[in-house]
Amino acid sequence: MLGDSGFLPYLCSMIRTAFICSLLFMLGVFRAQAQRRIVVLDMDTDLPVRDVSVRANGSAATKTDVLGRANVPLTADSISFSHVLYCSERLAMAELGDTMYLLPVEHLLPEVRVTELNPSIKGMISAWALAGAMMGAAEAPRGIASFDFASMLDRRSRRDKKHLERAKEILKEWDKKKTD
Repeated sequence: MLGDSGFLPYLCSMIRTAFICSLLFMLGVFRAQAQRRIVVLDMDTDLPVRDVSVRANGSAATKTDVLGRANVPLTADSISFSHVLYCSERLAMAELGDTMYLLPVEHLLPEVRVTELNPSIKGMISAWALAGAMMGAAEAPRGIASFDFASMLDRRSRRDKKHLERAKEILKEWDKKKTD
């Protein structure tokens, strides 16, 4: 077919073509490894979100596909996500996992501005906080590991504990009467 003089250049051109193809393939593989694929999902439904604008370091935005997938470069410092129906997010690359959840805007509350607190409401909040603290103190575990010297000197704590035990006994008696 090919003469002796034509075979060697043909072989060299085939080797050169194979080398160039393998070089291009390797560059494509390295370029693919320099990116990271993430999936953007709705926080409520866990469904993929389409057309989310994904920006790395403020560069040109890419959009997520139908399955909520987008590629982000590994060299980016921060990634921002924005969509009309979802809250915008900006994360450092170290905080970003393989999946990003976006919160729908419908769950946001409008801004509330408190100018003054009604004294009666303030009193109710204080009483509620005090009652919660007392209940927590009465139900706190007692033992060697949770020894509290101040509780030994506090008479109210012992009195409240006795009242709580008495209330539990009364409720048990009432339950017995209801079942009879």
